Amino acid sequence: MNLIPNKTQTTGNYFCTWDSQCDEMHTQNLLDPSFSSRDAMCEEFLFGENGLLCRFDGVRGDLIVVLDDGWDVPYGAKDTRLFGLLEADPERFPSLRALHPAERLKALAEKVRSLGYRGLGLWVPTQTPSLVGGNEVSRTPQEERLYWEERARWCREAGVVYLKSDWGQHQGDADYCRMMTECMRKYAPGLAIEHGLVGRPLFESARDGHAVPDRVNAYLRKVLPACDYLRTYDVVHELKYASTVDRVSVCLAAAQGIEGPCGVLNIEDTALIGAALGCACGVMRHDFEKKRKYLPLPPRLVSESVCALRWQRIAPPFAANRGTLCISDERLKDVWHCPKRADGFWPNVMEGDYYVTAPAAVSRNMPLPAVTAKGEKPYIVCSVHPDTGALCAAVTPRTFGSDIDVTPLADIALRGSSASAPIGLFGRFVSLSVTFPEPVEGCRVFAQNLLCDTAQDVTDCVSLSGDRLTVPGDLMLRLGQPEDAEKGIPAITIQIQ
Repeated sequence: MNLIPNKTQTTGNYFCTWDSQCDEMHTQNLLDPSFSSRDAMCEEFLFGENGLLCRFDGVRGDLIVVLDDGWDVPYGAKDTRLFGLLEADPERFPSLRALHPAERLKALAEKVRSLGYRGLGLWVPTQTPSLVGGNEVSRTPQEERLYWEERARWCREAGVVYLKSDWGQHQGDADYCRMMTECMRKYAPGLAIEHGLVGRPLFESARDGHAVPDRVNAYLRKVLPACDYLRTYDVVHELKYASTVDRVSVCLAAAQGIEGPCGVLNIEDTALIGAALGCACGVMRHDFEKKRKYLPLPPRLVSESVCALRWQRIAPPFAANRGTLCISDERLKDVWHCPKRADGFWPNVMEGDYYVTAPAAVSRNMPLPAVTAKGEKPYIVCSVHPDTGALCAAVTPRTFGSDIDVTPLADIALRGSSASAPIGLFGRFVSLSVTFPEPVEGCRVFAQNLLCDTAQDVTDCVSLSGDRLTVPGDLMLRLGQPEDAEKGIPAITIQIQ
């Protein structure tokens, strides 16, 4: 029995090249300020014999490939006025040099699809280039629109399926974002467009319970109806879970007053939060991190991303305004002690203590969980899928000073919508119980590591009492053991029959 469908869903999940570009430059030890992470981007880096896209076996069909910053500017480009051309740079992609810009994009898209990925996505700035061929260019609003309409036609002809838009002269300008979306939907209706909650990776989320600025809520309420995906944006690795839980809660709360179409949230690389809250993932981590030198971060386990992608074949991401939302009034505080760092290692912050606070729990289409712990609690995020009824919960790690990605153990109680629907569980706990509207005592229970293709009968390993299923934490470790048993995130799916 395999509880995970072989057929992939049409989602906005993607692999983004940015972190791997940074890793490549660090590996070459090119920390000189004259070098940039965008200078790693080239044809050989992506498609070479041991290129970046030769990994992700088994889940390539779940992923779009998004080429990030650098793909359409010359090597060494630093002047921000150059960005937004949307023409694959001929020096970076020499095999495409003789082709028209739209044909270059088409050739890139065909290369990506030939490797088994869902399609090609492109990073674009929220601007048009204002320095072209060494000449200053000034465009009226109508000319800006015509520019994006032409690029939309290029993308349609090339078969580009995704645009990841952020940064740029018009970042944070909801009206400009809406204009870009209108152009894409008119001339490239099959293309999905993502805008971002652009801000500083660390300090924007260190709110300590302060009210969300009015400008942020106003931006979200205007942009969410005018995009396919809204990215919660860059976070500092050491505080990624707390930062993402906080930003997701802000974005979901802003979406609650929106009627009609609304974008899906993209939580970037914290994949277990995406799985548990019905959000898309922008995978940044890569197996190559294990082999590279001078990395600013410890290698991250790709297994967390793979588990989330496979779960979302069962319960795909859904719009930010679909269903009910509950956010805990209790806030937890994560603290990171940043050691003295060499110049050039991101984030460029001084030695000292930094913190982020976030709601202790967030749930969609279900009540908040009950959490009991002897000391510190973990963050808990969970949802019931509005179409399939599948329940997913994630227990996320926290950061305490220099102890990064530590999960406080707790007993967790949830309420599910249907015992016949799939269950997905991510993380570590003492026990986790789910109470259903119907009795489950006497049923059989099957469970499966989300990295595997075979389920096991675990009826004798769990407790079924009346209308309640209780899963002991050691079952997660036995079935969902990740490649790094100490730091990895165990993940399983369960089916009651």
